[in-house]
Amino acid sequence: MSASAKRLVDILTIFVVVGLFSLVYLLPPDTSLAEVRRTGVLRVCLPPDYPPLITGNPEAPGVEVELLQEIAARLELRLSFNVNSAIGSDFNPRNWRVTRAQCQIIAGGVVATNTTRSFLDTTPPHLETGWVLIGRDVPASLDGVTVGFFAGLSGRDRLALSRLLREAGATARVVSNRAEFIAGLREGTYAYGVTDGLLGRQIAGAEDWAIAWLSGPADRDPIAFGLWKGDLTLKRALVRILDDLRDEGVFDDLIERYDIAPIEATFGEAAP
Repeated sequence: MSASAKRLVDILTIFVVVGLFSLVYLLPPDTSLAEVRRTGVLRVCLPPDYPPLITGNPEAPGVEVELLQEIAARLELRLSFNVNSAIGSDFNPRNWRVTRAQCQIIAGGVVATNTTRSFLDTTPPHLETGWVLIGRDVPASLDGVTVGFFAGLSGRDRLALSRLLREAGATARVVSNRAEFIAGLREGTYAYGVTDGLLGRQIAGAEDWAIAWLSGPADRDPIAFGLWKGDLTLKRALVRILDDLRDEGVFDDLIERYDIAPIEATFGEAAP
């Protein structure tokens, strides 16, 4: 390339860069937080029931509901809920049919993954989920063992779980509700139960049972709040308040009050 041609390319590159910066300055400012403050209402889309995140019980409404109550109070906003039974039923938020007109925040089963972020923005995760094994101990093997299985409201991959249990030599007995799941474990109908990590942690904590992840970190999902892409000022306000709540011990208090047991073992890596 001649010196004159190279000089022309350099000049065109500068014009392109300057033009891109000019376009950025022409973009409309993000007014998401200002708009929420103008209306005085923080609207949230959430499922009717997704324990321990959302319970439907006014006395103990759930971890995420209590966090949202704190956020709204600190922003001096009224909290308004838009109940949507599709949220959390699978892990693809496009299938939930939520819109900006319905809410500014989505709660109750939002996983902070690349799939979610192709449609929504998310806050930093505050909990983690995945398939778990619960019982009075953590077994070294499930070969020949019948386990109770309750999926709850989780939209997690059940085919992958079925393969995992089959490879471990276990037989799954599907139960239809939480009460039946817990009763089967208490009465010894099955020695171990398999369920979603959020629900399993709460059951294990309340019953003082052992709990373990069924697979490694790659098969777990971080739980967060969802927001619409571009709502940066609202997101920054939420993240700041969530950081404050974590520093003030509010998260730890909620974990304790909702009996959310820690998971320190992974099946196949723990002693019986």
